[in-house]
Amino acid sequence: MSDLPHMVSVAVQSSSSFDAVLMVSNDSRKVRSIAEIIPSNLPLRVMTSLSRVRDALVDVNIEAQVLEEGLSSKGLSILNELYDLVLQGMGERWIAKGGRLLIVLAEPIDGVIIVDTKMLGAERLTAIAEEQNIELDVLIRMIELSRAIGTRGREGTAIGALFAIGNIQKMRGHSTAMVLNPFKGHSEAKRDVRNKENHETLAEFAWLDGAILFNREGIASDAGRYIQVPSGLTPKSGEGGRHLAARAISQLTEGVAVAVSSTGSIVLYANGRERYRVRIK
Repeated sequence: MSDLPHMVSVAVQSSSSFDAVLMVSNDSRKVRSIAEIIPSNLPLRVMTSLSRVRDALVDVNIEAQVLEEGLSSKGLSILNELYDLVLQGMGERWIAKGGRLLIVLAEPIDGVIIVDTKMLGAERLTAIAEEQNIELDVLIRMIELSRAIGTRGREGTAIGALFAIGNIQKMRGHSTAMVLNPFKGHSEAKRDVRNKENHETLAEFAWLDGAILFNREGIASDAGRYIQVPSGLTPKSGEGGRHLAARAISQLTEGVAVAVSSTGSIVLYANGRERYRVRIK
């Protein structure tokens, strides 16, 4: 049996400083035992898949959030999702830019992980957001959506997707509608990538051939847009059509594009250059 409080105590005592603590647990008693160990001035956020656990923790002034999927059956796959949880925390700004994070796992496995967010590529996302005048949360949510699409696929088949962010009129000028626009007539609230409740709908439209276009606030405007790649722009070694289209639209419109590969990678382009890449399989 692991002694989780002891592991946390050793981590806190042996490290010079942390900026926040993220705990994943479906046991409110375990959370309270950890809360007693960590310094009172250290922000604690708990992720749980049970509403009753969230409510019990909120009653004792511990901030908690309910995850969409259950924890108990994840096993070691929870490690793959920690990246998204950390990026989410940075997007919501409760994890400091470039900060050090203590992650405490109490469900489905016990363990302690120390994370330096500078090593996660989040700094690059922050730089791109600032350069492109895009909210960091928009890019982070776009990566989350991309990861969900690339990981889950559709009906057991691996698929890809293409998103472009920037000036809508410019992007329309360099693309052609392949289908009737499914977003027409819908409110901005239903088209906002920052709202995770919209991700299932956005994923459905991402599976159409072509790209989804977003403005710099993360509001989807068009789906199924065929990107017109100039004749002078040729594929690089190993670059497929989707990635070429992403590179092209980001260059032509001085914006950002995200290509999700069916082979297991997410690549973000800005102004025609690859700026961020992460493997998802």
